[in-house]
Amino acid sequence: MKKKLCMLLACTAMLGLSACGGNEEVKNAASATIEENGVVMSMSFDAKGDTVTRITQESTIDLSGYTEDQIAALDEAVASAEGIYADLEGIEYSCEQTDGKFVEKIVIPTDEETLKTVVEQGILPVDNEDLTQLSLESTLDNLESSGWTVEQK
Repeated sequence: MKKKLCMLLACTAMLGLSACGGNEEVKNAASATIEENGVVMSMSFDAKGDTVTRITQESTIDLSGYTEDQIAALDEAVASAEGIYADLEGIEYSCEQTDGKFVEKIVIPTDEETLKTVVEQGILPVDNEDLTQLSLESTLDNLESSGWTVEQK
C-alpha cells in the first residue's frame, strides 16, 4: 500500500511540475509572413503560454529595379523611422542594405509599458487601446485573416 501511495504521489508531483512548464517563455513560438508590393514581411513571436512577450518584425525589399531616387526616398524613410524608434525605450530598430536588398528589423518587447507606448504611437495597430498584453492565439488569428501565412511551432 505504501509503495502505491508513494508512486501516486510521485506521479502527481510530476504532472504538477510538467503543467507548470507551460509558463516558460518559448522563443519563436510562432511566425507569420506576407508579401505585398515586393516587400516580404515576417514576424516571429516569443510567448509565455498564450501571452506574447516579444515581437520581431523583419521587412525585406529587393532593390533590383529601384531607381536611385527611389532608394534615396527609402533612405529618408529609414532616417525618419530611426528617429522615431530612438525615442522609444526598449525597442530595437536596425536597417541595413546588403546584397541588393534592404532589410529593416524591429524588436518590440510586449511588457505592459512598452505595449502601451507602441499602441499610443500607432506602431502596433490594435482594437483595444487599453490593452495590457497580447494573446498569441488572437494575434495569429488576426494576421491569418488579413492574408498572412501563419506557422505555430
